[in-house]
Amino acid sequence: MNRLFHQKAALSMTILIACLGILSQPSLAFDSPRIIDGSTVTLLYHITVPGHGGLEVKDISQFVQGQHKMLPAIERIVTGMKSGHEKRVELSPEQGFGPYDPNKKTTVPRIDLPDGTKEGDILKDRTGKQATLTQLSDSSAVMDYNHPLAGKPLSVKVKILRVDNPS
Repeated sequence: MNRLFHQKAALSMTILIACLGILSQPSLAFDSPRIIDGSTVTLLYHITVPGHGGLEVKDISQFVQGQHKMLPAIERIVTGMKSGHEKRVELSPEQGFGPYDPNKKTTVPRIDLPDGTKEGDILKDRTGKQATLTQLSDSSAVMDYNHPLAGKPLSVKVKILRVDNPS
């Protein structure tokens, strides 16, 4: 079962990379530009929390290096990398999503929540800020505005899929 899952996952990733046009350029890793400020970077990232078995995030992201839309530690480690390069880095909570702040919790009336809301749901408040519903009673709910990975050390693996430098 586990082997079949990994084979399907590998096939899915191959198809995804092909869709991105990566496989249509066989010498891309050798001819690819290095990441510099202004580069548009497409990467696959895999974040795990050491010691927390099922807590992981895998996704593909695109950002412009130097615009600070990515964690600063990630921007630092990808500088100079090329398509096809991979790196793994261990981040402290401060390097990741910051320390956990217990003051970023608020209690709201349960009646203000959408029907069917349950603990663990991520909701947007009236101002558009995201919060995790951490406690729910008959009359109220506790909303936590910390990032779900705040206060946690992280293990991050990145694979550069594509680098487009500014002309």
